[in-house]
Formats: sequence, C-alpha cells, structure tokens
Amino acid sequence: MSHSKPWVQVTLQGPEDGGDFGPLTPGTRTSGLQEAIDCAHAQCRDLYIWGGRGGLHQGQGLSGNIYAFDEPLRIPWSQDFRLDGGNAVFAYRGKRGSAICIDSQMNCRYKFGLISSAAPDPVVALRPETPGPDDFSVITASFFDFSAVCSSHPQGTSILLDTSAGPIVNSLVRAEEFNARGTGLHLSDAGGQGHLIANNRIQIPYGNQYHGSDICTGLRLGESGTRKILHNRIELSLHAPRGAHFDTASKAYAAIDGFVPKRAIGAHIFAQRNNLDLSFYGPRAPGHDIVFASEARDNTVRALNLPNGITNNAAIPSNRVEPGWPVGLAVPTPPVPPTETWAINDTSYAVEVFIIDPGEVVRWQLADTGSTPQNDPHNLSLVDNLRGPAPPTPPPRAPESMTIESELNAGQTFALAPGEKVRFSYARAPVWRWKALP
Repeated sequence: MSHSKPWVQVTLQGPEDGGDFGPLTPGTRTSGLQEAIDCAHAQCRDLYIWGGRGGLHQGQGLSGNIYAFDEPLRIPWSQDFRLDGGNAVFAYRGKRGSAICIDSQMNCRYKFGLISSAAPDPVVALRPETPGPDDFSVITASFFDFSAVCSSHPQGTSILLDTSAGPIVNSLVRAEEFNARGTGLHLSDAGGQGHLIANNRIQIPYGNQYHGSDICTGLRLGESGTRKILHNRIELSLHAPRGAHFDTASKAYAAIDGFVPKRAIGAHIFAQRNNLDLSFYGPRAPGHDIVFASEARDNTVRALNLPNGITNNAAIPSNRVEPGWPVGLAVPTPPVPPTETWAINDTSYAVEVFIIDPGEVVRWQLADTGSTPQNDPHNLSLVDNLRGPAPPTPPPRAPESMTIESELNAGQTFALAPGEKVRFSYARAPVWRWKALP
C-alpha cells in the first residue's frame, strides 16, 4: 500500500472490497489482521478494523462477518498508537496459544470486538516483554477495550495480565463481558517474582461463567506468593456457572436445572491493597463468593451482595468488606475466649462489640493489625523501577496494642476493624454481641 495513506484499514472482504487487508489477503493465516498490524507499525500509521453484525439466530450465524485466524495475533510494542474499529468478531481456531498477545505499550489505545477461543491458553494476554516504548518493557498509560472475551476451554482464561517480564501500570482495561468456563480475569505477578501490576482500572460489567460446570473462578487476583499487585481498582459482576450449553436438537441454549457448582469461586484474592466493586449472582458452595487467600491483606471490597458468603484464609485478616446492605446483628458473634486469649475479628466486616454482661474483668487489651507500608511502591517511575537495582521494599508497620486497666460495664461498646483483636483478663467471662458497622 502507498505510504501516503493516512491510515490502514482491515475489511471483511479485504482487499477485494477496497480495504487494505482482510480475509482475502494472499497467504494470510490471520484474516489479514497480522499483516495489517505489521504494516501499520512499519509505516507508523493507526489501524481501523471494520466490523459487522454478528450473533446467532435460529441456530444460524453470519460467517461472512467473522475474522477467523489460525495462529496467535501478536501486537508488537508501540507508543502513541491507536487500533480502532467497529464491533468486529474474531474467532481463533488454533489449538494452543493466545488469540491476542499484547506486548509493551505506552500511550496507546486499542478497540477490539468479540474474541473467541477454545484453546487452553488465555484468549487475551497482556504481557509486556520487549523493550520498546522509551526502551522499557512495560505497559503504561494505555487503554484496552473489548466487547467480549470468550474462552470455551474448561481450563482456559479470558483475560490475563502477566508481569513476569515487565510491569503493567497506570492503564485502563475495559470489557463489556468475559465468558469463561475456566477463569474469567487473572492478574499475575508470577507469584511475586515478576513486576508490578499497579494503579490500573479494570471494568467488566458482565463476568459470565454460565457455561462453566464446576471448577472455575471469576476473578483470580494473584496466586501463591503474590506481593506486587497493588492499588488497582476493579469493577466486576460475577455470575456463577449454570452448565449452560447449546442444544443442537432445539437449536437453543439450555441450562441444567438445580445445578449448584461445588468448587466454583467468584473472587479468589491473593493480592494486597486493592479496591474492588463486586456483585455476585447465582448459587455457589457456601463461602465461595469471595475467598481471601493467605497472602491477601488490606484490600477493600465493596460488595453489593454476598448470597454465598466469604471464606477468610488470610494470615492477617485485614481485608475489609463494605456491604451494600445492612448486615447488623446478623454478623456471627464468636464465643468469648478463655482469659488472656485473643479474639480476632475475622468476619471481614468492621464490627461494634456490645457488652451484655460485664463479667468479672480486671484488665483488657485491644490490638490492631499493623499495615502494609504506605510507600510501597515508592513510585511508579519506569527509570526507578526498571533501571538498576530494584528499590528496597520497606517494612510493614508493626501491630500496636493498648491495655485498659479497668472492668467492663453493661452497655459498653467498642469497635474492631477487620483483623483487629481483643482479650480480657477475667475471673468470670463477660457476655458480648457483635454488630456489623455500615
């Protein structure tokens, strides 16, 4: 194509319908998409991918409106680049590999439509590897927009953010839907051995796992050892599996009546100090809406509902759930522990403790959880984080406590934030009742 053209276009019958590239590009294995991306990068031009109406009606689709490809689509490093388009449909037919692999990016904007894959690898992988933008391996200050990302493999993943080779920071990822039988959204810092995933915003209104059958996870925020997934804001709804499938006889989708997945998890959280806005739909096993792993600490979850509840495995249970409804006295009240023994607020709610009967207490103590360091990361400067030795990780703030040399009184109250604890020295145990704070 001529270098004088201001942009590169991919069309559904290109190049015969006037587009620069498309499914009729000679020798293509990517419907002309890889050729178009390579051309746009070589000529430093933006790229537009034309779409068309899709969907399924009475068992029939629109095969002429699909970009099918047989090898992964690789988005090379770029800076100040825009890939735009209509609401195109992309079907990856490869047996292995990600449908779309996105390398280092800086100040870039990407608009994709619906992307489907039956491979076990992530459908979309944001994985900065190549030193490109300002000679850094990084994704920063960029925007990624998808219509839907669909993984039909039972061990597959819809969207992966992977910082094993470079950080992902200061960016926006948005999808109208993920549709996953395995994992919907996974953020990975390689078990703490990779780079930062920090100060990103991720918005997915529809976390669809209706096609899942049992073992699946909507949001996986890290993995064992995670310590570099920090300060992200995630907004997501999580819909439990229903065993939905396409019935070839009726040519319609059907679900399994009364199906309750035993091992499905809504949100499995390993990371620290992130803000999450979550809602949950459909039955899961008790405690499987949110599972806090041992590493999880200092996260805040604004939950619109929790129909199946929480499992709290955090070693320091300072993760806070802010409910969108009044929990009040429905929060579990634990038994008063033996004298001089700590009682820990592991409910994930901030609670007010009411003394019903003061017992015979002579002394009591309150202790907080300490906190992760406020200056970790010190900053998100690429020079500071990717040139020379890694900045040292400051120590966490140690827990603090106070002792009250006094008895208790009936009607007295005190508050416990998530993870905080209290103990009493007594000859006769007091009686208490816990109430979740709004």
